[in-house]
Amino acid sequence: MYQFSYEQHQKFYEFLEQLDCYISSEAGMIAELHEFKENSQRNIAALVCQNIQEKLSFPAPYLRILYVLEGEVKILIDGKELVLGAGGMILSNRFTTIAYEELQAGTCIVGFYFKPEYFTESLLNQLAEEPLLYRFLIESLKSEDTIGRYYVFEFSALDDVHFYSMLLLKQVVKMRYKDNKVTRAAFLLLMVEVSQLAEKSLRLNDSFISSTILVSEMLNVIENNLKDITLEKLARQFNFHPNYLSSLIKKETGKSFKEHLLTMRLETAAYYLRNTKLPIQKISEEIGYQDRAFFFRIFKKYYEKTPGQYRSKFQSVQVSDSKENN
Repeated sequence: MYQFSYEQHQKFYEFLEQLDCYISSEAGMIAELHEFKENSQRNIAALVCQNIQEKLSFPAPYLRILYVLEGEVKILIDGKELVLGAGGMILSNRFTTIAYEELQAGTCIVGFYFKPEYFTESLLNQLAEEPLLYRFLIESLKSEDTIGRYYVFEFSALDDVHFYSMLLLKQVVKMRYKDNKVTRAAFLLLMVEVSQLAEKSLRLNDSFISSTILVSEMLNVIENNLKDITLEKLARQFNFHPNYLSSLIKKETGKSFKEHLLTMRLETAAYYLRNTKLPIQKISEEIGYQDRAFFFRIFKKYYEKTPGQYRSKFQSVQVSDSKENN
């Protein structure tokens, strides 16, 4: 756990003051966000509010992170009221309505605002092992529902989330809001740390989860873990009862977990047979079947050929195509 000294805090805030990133009014915040919107070179913004004597309730049609660096604020989020102190964080999509006001002098809040373009496939893939936040980001970016989605966390100002929030803020401001590798690295560090502490720090969240996006994520997990995935393992990963999870997949796709797993395993086996020289026994084991006879039986039922016949057919086609091209 990294902790800032008093001197480091002072130097950090002096740095922010030099770069003039403080906001002192709602009008100033709206103006900054308008400039952010109009600037095609900027996909991330970091704005700091301190000692504002009014309630802030400006529209912010972006995915955003609000983090309380110091002091205490009263939050109204989609009709729910709560108080957050230093270490409080809100992660919300562009449809979430948030208003807040400072409750004591010296309160300092940083807001990170993200355009959809910020979240490249590469960036999202690096968060795929953090299911809570990955699901939130995918839902916020790809769902067509206009429903507010949010998580409210209460971290300690001594947690590493505090350090990584300040690191991201400094890097974004230093780069004048232009994205670079260091900025993205700071964002990833912050998100991973939030994910690691989420279970004990989550205070409030919306109740909406898109079944379509959720099942799509489940199918990705199945496809990437064909060798040893089970319904029970998948249920534990997504915090559902196995029976509920199975019915959810069936409802959304028309096929059961078992049917999806069988299809994915056999299609993967067929891919290996067409494109590799792996022994058939090895292919069977790679997709989760130790019993070679069982694998042969279900493969023949699905493709109407044994694995050997299937491979020979495609090898013959490839040889024929090669001769024609020559």
